[in-house]
Amino acid sequence: MKRMRKKGFMLVEVMIAIIMAGILAAVLGTIGYYTVMQGNTLKMQNTKTILDVVRSRLVNLAANPDNDQYFELLKEDANNTVPVAAGLGKDAWGRNLFYSTYDFGTLNTFDSNYTNNQVAIAPVSNANILGRLISYGEDGILQTNATHSVAQGDDLMIEIGIGETNHLRLYGGSDITTETRGYNSVVVSATTPTNIYPGLLWHNTSDNRLYLYDANTSTWVRVVNL
Repeated sequence: MKRMRKKGFMLVEVMIAIIMAGILAAVLGTIGYYTVMQGNTLKMQNTKTILDVVRSRLVNLAANPDNDQYFELLKEDANNTVPVAAGLGKDAWGRNLFYSTYDFGTLNTFDSNYTNNQVAIAPVSNANILGRLISYGEDGILQTNATHSVAQGDDLMIEIGIGETNHLRLYGGSDITTETRGYNSVVVSATTPTNIYPGLLWHNTSDNRLYLYDANTSTWVRVVNL
């Protein structure tokens, strides 16, 4: 009788141990799951910062080797990676960023360090995009392509517009947000600006009038009633 009771107690203890082990495993699994989630959330936030830093670096390094109306970004390295000259080229997951560029205006044949790609990298709705930086996101799969105007899936994307490079490079101004695609400043001078691009505004101090550059006719059109 005593042996049966002892065996019964032992069986109960084993069952309790199994249950406790299961509960502990579930708790640890839950903690691990949320730890991974928090880790990926942090990496996502860090990647957004990295994208912004790389973008600013590329804007600062932009040049106009063919002396047309547009600045060119540094050319992509192999497999659409960020060129070494721009520095950091990986996201917070340690993966290479996807980098693509477009050469507006005259085809650049003067400096091989800068882009000469004239194959669309963005849809028509994003017509003023010089470059794109994309993180493959948590899943490590690139889901955004040239037909998309916004990042797809868990990709993270930041773009470089014509206005950003012209604003910074022509006049030494501070960088502006990626949402601003057109140039948002006016050249103030008594003589015609030498560095021009479509839509540039010029306040002519010699006649105190405002003009807009029309690239279709290569002329300065007076802006009236302003």
